[in-house]
Amino acid sequence: MEDDITLHQGNLPWYLGIDFGTTGISAALFNERSGKIYPIYWKLVTAKPELNIPEINLEFTFSTKKAKNYFNSTQIIYRLPSIVYIAQKLEIADNDREENIEQKSLLLQSFKPSLKVAIPYVTVKFKKQKLEDNLEESFIIAPNFYASTIHEPVLQWSEEHQIPLSLVKQGLVTLLTTLQPQGNVQNSTSLTESDTQTTVITNDYICGAVGLEYEAFVAAFAQLKSVIMGYPASWPEAYRFNLREAVLEADLVKNLSQVVLIEDGIATGLSELISVTEDTKKSTLLGCRRGGILIVNMGATTTELTLVSLPENGKNLTYSNFHCHSFAYGSYALDQDIICQLLLKDDNVGSLNKNQEQFGQLWPRPGYPDLSIRYQLRQWLQTSSDRQELLVTAQNLKVILPSEKEFTLGIGDRIRYLQEKDLETKVLEPFVQQLNQELNSFLSRVGIYPVGINRAVCTGGGGCWGAIARWLRQKLPNAIIVQDATVESENLDLGPKNQQGADNYLSEIEDIKLTIGRVAYGLAILPLYPQVIDMPQQQYSDYFLLWEILQVFSDYPLSMKEVFHLLEKRGLNIYVCQEKIQAILGGKLPPGLIPSEEDLILLSEVSRQNNDYQSLKANPLFNQKIDSSKYELNYEQAEYVKEYLNKLVASSQQKLNEPLLRRF
Repeated sequence: MEDDITLHQGNLPWYLGIDFGTTGISAALFNERSGKIYPIYWKLVTAKPELNIPEINLEFTFSTKKAKNYFNSTQIIYRLPSIVYIAQKLEIADNDREENIEQKSLLLQSFKPSLKVAIPYVTVKFKKQKLEDNLEESFIIAPNFYASTIHEPVLQWSEEHQIPLSLVKQGLVTLLTTLQPQGNVQNSTSLTESDTQTTVITNDYICGAVGLEYEAFVAAFAQLKSVIMGYPASWPEAYRFNLREAVLEADLVKNLSQVVLIEDGIATGLSELISVTEDTKKSTLLGCRRGGILIVNMGATTTELTLVSLPENGKNLTYSNFHCHSFAYGSYALDQDIICQLLLKDDNVGSLNKNQEQFGQLWPRPGYPDLSIRYQLRQWLQTSSDRQELLVTAQNLKVILPSEKEFTLGIGDRIRYLQEKDLETKVLEPFVQQLNQELNSFLSRVGIYPVGINRAVCTGGGGCWGAIARWLRQKLPNAIIVQDATVESENLDLGPKNQQGADNYLSEIEDIKLTIGRVAYGLAILPLYPQVIDMPQQQYSDYFLLWEILQVFSDYPLSMKEVFHLLEKRGLNIYVCQEKIQAILGGKLPPGLIPSEEDLILLSEVSRQNNDYQSLKANPLFNQKIDSSKYELNYEQAEYVKEYLNKLVASSQQKLNEPLLRRF
């Protein structure tokens, strides 16, 4: 209790680490002065009436009887499912028409990957006024024309539903706002002057932290110095931009400099390096874990491989000690492979067949990313409750088959006889084979042999698979293999004192890691090792560099050296971002500025033909003169790029005319 009273006083350095995952969100508070970590929990306050959603999804929501019973028995949870609902009347403008689509309580889950596609923005479209229309628009261009605002891009969420990306981002804001001490979340974003689209969580919660009285918890949020979030290593700047914007919109901190982003792999690696003892309440580097550490973090969307090379002195730990690699295959893709290889093998699934000729195959290859095909399969699965039931069945089979060894399942009028070996040979083994290839390439690039790895950690939702541990034991002969187990809330010490945040707290460090996840834990303690932040990436975003390069060109071509000189005069440290500058001058737009060819599958047909995207792809931004080292700016193309960048930041709190600064 004395510790809590102390935490009320003074401007203490508090940090909030948030792990936003595809399936759930977890978080922890860290006090740098005391060295203590406080896992955050959500507690049900009010159960709202159930929403009108397909029955099959009910077991994943908080509006169900199962969920209500769960809350009544456990009282608190440490991972809030990444699920929101959309109650809306959505108006989507086509090129020649307007279409009203009624959507009631549309379930929005597993939406994290959508936030890497692009940055949402608002564009103005001019339409001819019909004679019978009333001229009630606030912005009238001419007697027979008016302007309307359109939110771009629009996602093709399922075969029937289209959702603006801005609304998906608002879903993240809704989840982040639940972390506010006052709880009770219902956020909305107005997408047109007449219509309001709302993302909601069906129940009301209060948020707290184990080990903190509620008043101390509120005081900690009032004194937050930084919010720290993670991202997959291979995802583009668009995702990081959307993360920062969501944190600011959720009002967790006031300034952009207070939002810090690092790779998920680094956060996971930090969780292996830190030990907190009850006696000293201080964090120390585990000196016994020297040598190479490999972390395999299998999430829902990606599998992150991280190599950590520990220095002799923990204080010398820097960004260069971490090597990250992201493989675009996770437990959600594994669920899809169970559906394709075990449940629907040799079945005709109708609308998916139309893409067979285009992609050369009907199903994604087991173990392979095959993103374009998987995106379409996801849209197909989200179209009806029957198809969503296939996904639920696949998730259940991952638990049933390893324990039951065999299982009989009815799908419509067909009977499937499934065995554990089917899961192993048709789904898990292909994934492990691909993972092995990814690891071989990764180790070769880093320059380390498997025998040099002394410790390997399997973590994440899919990290508990025995097949992964067996593979690692063969692959890494000198390594100690650690495989995280799943810890359920009801198995932890959650007595009355804990629920009030008094003296009881999760004192075992491994319990904390498993309860909130290694990523959330590592994010929270990042302030102990600020030197592991990739400062060039943090300070100079890809889009900021593009904007700066456009500012230094005038009417004559420039050499690479001249571009560097002019950027230095503008205050840039070009030595930390030379490769990015060279890539832009070479004609490559920064990733995520417009959707990649694979991610275009996620967009509606109209958004795929977005005029801005088409204009930016039409011509290269720079031309290198023949037999010359000079780069010539395509001025017409540059105007398209500048106009587009201005659209991106027009309605956002982030701007491109200043570098990002870190506040630690």
